[in-house]
Parts: sequence; structure tokens; C-alpha cells
Amino acid sequence: IDLNTISTLIYAYASNPLFEIICISFLLAAIVKSAQFPFYTWLQDAMKAKLPVSALLHSSTLVAAGIYLTYRLLPFYTLETYLLKAIAIIGIITALICSFSACSQTNPKKVLAYSTSAQIGLIFFALGILNIKCALAIFIAHAIIKSLLFITLPKENETWDLINFVIFLISGLSLSGIIFSGMIAKEMLAINLGVKGTAVVSLLAFMTAFYIIRIALLLFNENNLEKKEAPITERISTIGLLISNIIFYIYLHFNAQYQIAETFWAGLTAWIVVYILYIKNAFWKVPILYPISYNGFYIDKFYTKICTKIYSKLASICNFIDTKILSNYNIILKSLKLSINTFKFIENFIMNGFITLITKTFKQFSLINKKAQTSNIQKYNTYAFLIITTIIICLILGYTSILIYIGG
Repeated sequence: IDLNTISTLIYAYASNPLFEIICISFLLAAIVKSAQFPFYTWLQDAMKAKLPVSALLHSSTLVAAGIYLTYRLLPFYTLETYLLKAIAIIGIITALICSFSACSQTNPKKVLAYSTSAQIGLIFFALGILNIKCALAIFIAHAIIKSLLFITLPKENETWDLINFVIFLISGLSLSGIIFSGMIAKEMLAINLGVKGTAVVSLLAFMTAFYIIRIALLLFNENNLEKKEAPITERISTIGLLISNIIFYIYLHFNAQYQIAETFWAGLTAWIVVYILYIKNAFWKVPILYPISYNGFYIDKFYTKICTKIYSKLASICNFIDTKILSNYNIILKSLKLSINTFKFIENFIMNGFITLITKTFKQFSLINKKAQTSNIQKYNTYAFLIITTIIICLILGYTSILIYIGG
């Protein structure tokens, strides 16, 4: 049975709230795993791994699991259209926030971490608008390009290898949507989005190009360039990934529908703008925008400053309940003793007392009935006459009252 059939069966036989809970739970797991808004901050904090490891984790393994889960469960989400809208909105918000935040960072690994969340946000956006081919194209192109960017970064306190610098720039151009597979993937996303959608995607292309060339020039100043011998494995991996990028570009060129337009020119404009700013040494720190960008919209600080305090208070309350209430057996024993005494009182004085009262009442009726059994026929006739007379009088009074009530 394929996944479409499974999703249809679950949708048919499960209640609507239950089906929605299942879909939302899977979607939430995918968003957290792929570092999407508002849970993207963990990826920027996980930068201690070495560059080759980071290349693997950021490009095609760790954060890609959420994309794969969303892609596989897409038949579920298509049955509830608001879930597709949620996927697209979350993706585009993540792409905008992370791209803007990356524009002011000085740590290259943090820039690329923000870039990973932003590019995966574009993939989520493509899945949300059901542009499946574009999502897969961006996914593959991003895996190749991001691996190249991480591998070719200079190590700390070392000069930058000239060949790695050139490959980094080529990969940056591709990620910006100017050359090779990154260009076609971006152009595939911009097709049929309308004016507003194209403007947003072009803005993202501009910011992507801005932070990539900016961090490249900053590293160029800090590390300088030197032509040096690199390990053969590093050379093979970088050249192999670069060739893979070109091959994937050729494949998309003959098998995808695209048109070089707004995103290409937005990326190219950003490269020119950053280069001019670099020559004039004019990377301004805009008073309001720069702190917001550098601090990632303060979302990480919200988690560390506010959420941790709330969690600490909750932990203190749980600790008090555990140590002062649950672990204090005297209070529990006294509570249990009080409950036992209460139930004992109810049993002895209420339930048993009620049964005793009924017993005594029927016993008294029995004694009265016993005294009436005299075997004297005349007394029996008297009793019968009195009872019948009483019944007749009650009937007459009742009917008279009804007639008076009806007659008004």
C-alpha cells in the first residue's frame, strides 16, 4: 500500500481532531529537526564540530531529516490545506529571519548555520506551495554547495588556501543564484509566484549573496591568501563536489523549467554592492537593524533569559511537591487516616443508622398489625367500614376540588 492510500484510510477512519493532531505532531517534529522558526536557534549554537563534520551535518544528514519527513508525509498534509499554508509560512519566515541575521555575523560557521536554516526554509516554502521539483532541486543543490562552503573555509589562525578561496567564491556564487545549480533552483522557485512572491524570493537571493560575499571578504582580510599544499583527500572531495554541482546544473538545464530573471539580478546586485562597500570600508552598523540582525531577533536570548526562568520556577515547584509533600509520609499517613475515619463515620452512623431505623420502623408496624389481629369479625367489619369510608371521602373531596378548579 502506498502512502497516499494510507493517508486516505487514516483520514477516513480517524476522527478529524485525531487526524489533525497526528499531522501537527509530525510537522512539529520536522520543524524542530530542520531548525525552522521558532526552533532554529539550536543550530547556530551547535558549531563546535570540525569543518568536515559540519559540512556533513548541515548539508545532507542532521537537519535534512525534517525535510525528508515532511516530503514523505506530504500526502497527509494535502488533505488539510491549512497545514500546507502553515508549512509555507513557517518556511518563508525562517528564510527571511535567518538570512537577515546572517548579514551581520562575523563568525563564518555561524553565518553558514543561519544560511542552512534559511535555505531549508526555502525548501519548506516550496513544499508548502506544492512545488515538489523545485524543493528537491534546492535540497540537492544546497547539499552540494553547503558542503563545499564548509570544507573550503580556512581553519582558525591559518592562512586561506588560494584554491579553497576560489572554490568558496564559486560556491557562494552558486548559493546566491548566479551560477550553476543554485541559479536554476532559485529560478524554479520564482516561477508562478506572482509579483509579491517573486519580490520576497528576490530579497532572499539578495541577502544570501550579501552575507556570503561579505563573510568571504572579511575572512580574506583576517586570514590572507597563500597557495599551499592541501591533503589529497581534501582536494578530491572539493573538486568532486564542484564537478557534482556542474553536473547537477547540466541536468536541471535540460530537465527543469526556469527563466533567468529577478533572483539572478538580485544576487548579482548584492555581490556588486558588497564589493563597493568593502572597497570603501563602509560596512555600516545601522543603529536599529544591526543589533536586531546580530542578535538573531533576540529569540535565543528570549529562550535563555525568560524561558529558562520559567522552567526554573516550574522545576522548583515540582521539587517542593516531591520533597515536601510526596516524600513527607506523615502528611500522607494523616491524610489517609482522616479519609478512613470519615468513611468509618459514614458507614457506622449514616448507612448503618439508616438501615437500623428502617428495621425498627417495620418492627413497630408489625407489632401494631399483630395487635389488630384479634380474630373478632365485628372489629374487622369496623376496620373495613372506616377504611372504605375514608377512601370515599378522599375521592369526593378530590373530585369536588377538580370541578371547582375547572369551573373557575
